[in-house]
Amino acid sequence: MGWTYPADVSRKELIEQRTRPWDRQLNDVLVKSNCLAHCFRGGRFSGVLWAVWERTFERDGEQVERTQRWITCDLIRCHGGDWGYKDMQEAEHPYYYSCPQKYLDLVPIEQYGGHPDWRLEVRHRHQERLEKRRQRKSQSLTQ
Repeated sequence: MGWTYPADVSRKELIEQRTRPWDRQLNDVLVKSNCLAHCFRGGRFSGVLWAVWERTFERDGEQVERTQRWITCDLIRCHGGDWGYKDMQEAEHPYYYSCPQKYLDLVPIEQYGGHPDWRLEVRHRHQERLEKRRQRKSQSLTQ
C-alpha cells in the first residue's frame, strides 16, 4: 500500500487517530478493537509508530470468537508540511526492528501468531544495542 495523508493533522493528532479504539457492529456481533500500547520512535519529521492491538467479538455481552492480538508498524512522515502514514503489520515482516520487546511479550506468537523471523531479528537488534551500551560504559569507566 501507499501513503495516506489525512487533511490538516499534526503528528500528535495523527498518532491519536491511529491509536484510537473503535467498535463495529457486524450483523449481531459487536467487534471491538483497542490499542493496548503504543510508542513513537523517530525524529522530528519521520519515525515509526509501534502499536499492539486487541480485537474482541461479542454477541449479547458474550464472547463469540477468539480474541485477536497483533503488532502494527506505521511509518510516519512529514512531506510538504503534511503528516502521513504507511501502515504495516508484523505478519508483513516490516524491515523495521525498533519494536519494544515488551510488545512481543504482549502478543505471544504461540497464542496469536506472528512472524517468527521478524521477532528474532527484533530481539537480535535489541541485544546488539545492549552490548554496544555496555561496551561504551565499560570504556568510559576505564578512561
